[in-house]
Amino acid sequence: MTTFVVFIVALIFIVSLLLIKKAELSSGRVFFLTNIFAKCDGWFLGVWSKVVIWFKKINWPNTCLIFQKIFASIRKLIISIKRRFDHKQSHFFTKHEHGLSNNKKGPVSFFLKDVAEYKKSLRDEIEK
Repeated sequence: MTTFVVFIVALIFIVSLLLIKKAELSSGRVFFLTNIFAKCDGWFLGVWSKVVIWFKKINWPNTCLIFQKIFASIRKLIISIKRRFDHKQSHFFTKHEHGLSNNKKGPVSFFLKDVAEYKKSLRDEIEK
């Protein structure tokens, strides 16, 4: 939708410029808008020529390498900041349970649990 609106506005400006130029040619006099454009044309041409000269001086493969290096360093910086933040703030976000290492851990799988219960039942039968 935005593209369509921009297209319509640009089309209206182009049509209005063409109508102004037609009116100037038919009346034989210059309107104020054309004088403003004529004064700005020299400035725009100077700026554009300087931009073209600067772009011709750029070594594009090295520029790509520079941007890759910049993006890599920014990524490393963000990762290091995140690690520092996570390390400093970890005690706020995690629940510490004391005495957890003293508790006996149960069997890892259901099969081992069944085997452990079977052995316990055998010991109980022998003791009785």
